[in-house]
Amino acid sequence: MTRRHPLMGTPREWAIDLAIAGAIGAFLGVIGPFGTYQAAGAPMRIAYWLGNLWIGFGVLSLTSRLAVRTAERVDLPVWFSLGLAIAVGAAPLTLILRLYSALIWPPNHGLTGPLFGTYVQVLILSEPLAFVFYYLMDQRWSRAADRPVETTGAESRPVEAIAAPAAAPAAAPAALGAGAFFERLPARLGRELLCLRMEDHYVRAHTARGSDLILIPLKVAIAELEGVEGLQVHRSWWVARGAVARSRLRGRQVVLELTNGLEAPVSRAAVARLKAAGWISAD
Repeated sequence: MTRRHPLMGTPREWAIDLAIAGAIGAFLGVIGPFGTYQAAGAPMRIAYWLGNLWIGFGVLSLTSRLAVRTAERVDLPVWFSLGLAIAVGAAPLTLILRLYSALIWPPNHGLTGPLFGTYVQVLILSEPLAFVFYYLMDQRWSRAADRPVETTGAESRPVEAIAAPAAAPAAAPAALGAGAFFERLPARLGRELLCLRMEDHYVRAHTARGSDLILIPLKVAIAELEGVEGLQVHRSWWVARGAVARSRLRGRQVVLELTNGLEAPVSRAAVARLKAAGWISAD
């Protein structure tokens, strides 16, 4: 099975990100912005800004990752979930940075200053930085998703694009089309694709024979299924038309019961499209 990309990132990713934050902190320590140049010598300034950058990065990175996971799970726009999470996360970050500054920075020893003013400053800096971090994180995972996968035993790993192509899979049934996504499926799963479910920056592909994780964004996978009869019924789900056994209400939400026993939730925005396509009753 393909290894799932950890929500909190790999040690290598953290090492790279912390090194970048450290380089920015060292640079700020040298130039001494916001009145810090005259307040202390270069070693103290560098230590002070390094601490600020590393603390800020740690809190914002964790908050951003959790916000993205929440958006994927509850079908919220990423920008809304991320913006709200950072506004909340800026509060504990403000307290931590105030305490750090009072303990470490000589001119502020024992002093904390107005709480709300500090929060506003932290929020103004945190919001754009969080969106830049999310963009870079998304680009990193998207590049990883574009790399082919080589399977060895029970585990898979990315391989270079110059690797020899694998043998062509067996022809897919005509009713399922011949989308490029089928080439990504392990041969043991066959080609009767039932649905795709987003899990972090992977999709779990369910077929009549089982399921596996594929390292690819859901939107890219759907694009590769052009010509296959199916619809995206939720932010996190794509379902093949032939996989739908019936639809029903679960509370106030429409769900699709699939032939393999799974239940796919239908977002409110998708209900009208499914009714128009004849997937669910118009009543």
